[in-house]
Amino acid sequence: MPPRRLEDVSVKRVAAAGCKLPEPLPAGEILTDITQNKWILGNPIGYGGFGDIYLASNDITSPVRQDAKYVIKIEPHNNGPLFVERNFYVRVACKHMIESWCVSQGKRRIGVPIYQGSGSHVYKGQRYRFLVIPRYGIDIGKFFLSNRKTLPTKLVNSLAVQMLDALEYIHSHGYAHADVKGSNILLSQGNEVGKEKFEAYLVDYGLAYRFRTRSGEHKPFMHDERRAHEGTLEFTSRDGHHGTHSRRGDLETLGYNIIQWLCGKLPWEKDSNEINIPINPEEVHQQKEFFLSNLSLFMETCFSRQKRPPAAIMKYMKYVTDLKFESKPNYSYLRNLFLYGGNHNDNNSKYFCDIKESNENLTNSVFFERPYLRERKPCRPVNGEIRITRNTQPKDPEKNDFNWEKVLALHPDKLAKISIQSPLSPLTPPLTPPSSQSPQSPSLPTYAMLNVLSRMRERQSSSCKQKSTQKSSDNELKPKWMTPAMEEIARLRKINESLNSPLSTSQITPRLTRSRMAKLKQFENQRHHKRIRTEDTLDNVITHKRRKDSSS
Repeated sequence: MPPRRLEDVSVKRVAAAGCKLPEPLPAGEILTDITQNKWILGNPIGYGGFGDIYLASNDITSPVRQDAKYVIKIEPHNNGPLFVERNFYVRVACKHMIESWCVSQGKRRIGVPIYQGSGSHVYKGQRYRFLVIPRYGIDIGKFFLSNRKTLPTKLVNSLAVQMLDALEYIHSHGYAHADVKGSNILLSQGNEVGKEKFEAYLVDYGLAYRFRTRSGEHKPFMHDERRAHEGTLEFTSRDGHHGTHSRRGDLETLGYNIIQWLCGKLPWEKDSNEINIPINPEEVHQQKEFFLSNLSLFMETCFSRQKRPPAAIMKYMKYVTDLKFESKPNYSYLRNLFLYGGNHNDNNSKYFCDIKESNENLTNSVFFERPYLRERKPCRPVNGEIRITRNTQPKDPEKNDFNWEKVLALHPDKLAKISIQSPLSPLTPPLTPPSSQSPQSPSLPTYAMLNVLSRMRERQSSSCKQKSTQKSSDNELKPKWMTPAMEEIARLRKINESLNSPLSTSQITPRLTRSRMAKLKQFENQRHHKRIRTEDTLDNVITHKRRKDSSS
């Protein structure tokens, strides 16, 4: 949820699902980041579903002015988005990393904010997480609304080029933004949109998704019901509707924004008088699949008031729809589309695109040595691998320089492991079959629950097979699920049934009870003693007869 200005608030604040809103912090509160730098809070200037945004300054000796150069994002420690965003800034947006990239690419700047600081703070017994970033001006979303929902083509082309630069940098470090939209694109302070040269920055990385594994390989396509339709519904990519993100998903989301800036409205958007009507995410997903399978119809629907759609956006969307899930985009080709209006010869660009896609896995593993972040689902526990700590990480004896970036990289969150499904088409796999229940169940099972259910089904199926193949001596199925006590009860029940049957009583064994067992033992003892007495009597008789015969 993007932050909003306090003056725009007209309804009561509502926390995001599973999250809690922070208590207001007073102006003048001192916060200390992980590098022991101190920051002083000013007045709040915005809010979101997870936390608040305050003006801030690194000069703690004087109050924060309204023209402060920094802002601090604060949220309760148990919330998740700022944790993901903080780790993104630490691993990707440090000043020396951005400067090194600009030098290697021959660029003056890129539209990614520079990380300033982060840490934890305790206020009234509540623990908060905070992040310090530069302060920017108006966002493109507000300018789009104030300009009657259209932007000049020249301005849109400039925004597209700057956002492609930012996305190329983010993707080179293994991240996808997953929420590109006008309200997340801010201008530098003092910049005006009407100027010929303005600087735009892509912000809000609370949904940043690590699409690479720690070994540097691209994660394959996987459908995740718990993350399905994540992001802003109007601009969510087709992959995002399945709960996964990649580079082509960011490019597709940017394409939706460009089309909206040019024509004013996307086909699946609601009209102004239908804002209160709930939107079905599955219907939006189906419309995107339909329109992107027929780009000519898509462009005719969006640009019905114009003779023909701009050539740049037509070629851009054609390139994105043909791009494979794990392929590396040709950012230079896409930038040139908007720099030259789509009228330049792009044969060479497509050739270099094929070369970069085929050689990508040979050159990009050096950038992804650190373990990646948890999969983002705020405020809900996930099940995954054993936690990686300092003691489990391999140590390099040659590098002894202390670096906060490396320290934080050793504490990734647990990962959610789910079954991998390969795509059935170069675009996206078919939609999941609708369930008999509500399409959006509020109580989705965790991965541990799904594994337990799977094992239960396997045991049931295996037991059924054993019951069908293994039979007892009396041709009856042997119950594998009975306890010894239950088996004894079943045996006694069979004896009782046999006693009540019309068979001859001479063929039926009487039921054994404790009293009958005692009587049987007593009877056996009497028989034993009687037999002994009989044998003694016979011995006496034989002995007496022998004596009589010997005396005669």
